[in-house]
Amino acid sequence: MEFILFLVLTITIGLAGYTFWQQLSLQKKYGQFLKGAEAKSIETAIKNYSKDVDKALSQIDELAGFAAKMHKTQQLAISKIGLVRFNPFGDTGGDQSFCIALLDHTDSGIVISAIHARSGTRVYAKDIIESKSPHNLSKEENKAILEAAKLKSK
Repeated sequence: MEFILFLVLTITIGLAGYTFWQQLSLQKKYGQFLKGAEAKSIETAIKNYSKDVDKALSQIDELAGFAAKMHKTQQLAISKIGLVRFNPFGDTGGDQSFCIALLDHTDSGIVISAIHARSGTRVYAKDIIESKSPHNLSKEENKAILEAAKLKSK
């Protein structure tokens, strides 16, 4: 009988030691959750983390939508500029006249020309669609468009 009691006691002490060892192992792995925490507070912490993750994912989706809108809007923005200054009268005056091409990523936009003379300055604007215009273009306007379109390769 004493032997059976001794055997049961030994098994009980062994199981208690094994349980203690497993608890230490769990504390090592999950220490940040288990420090002074009860099961309910651990469950609450995990639920809060889950809510935070869901909120972050929602915000990421929102930012992705915003970035897509910005990309679409940027496609229409002026992103290339070409400027050519020139003297339309050869030997008199300086390079007071100019042409400026303002183009988007498809090389569409406008070219503005300002011709400066003693009697005044005249300004012309022509629409550009894929580096071409339905209006006749001067060599300076063509040069400004080509200069702006070169920015695509940079």
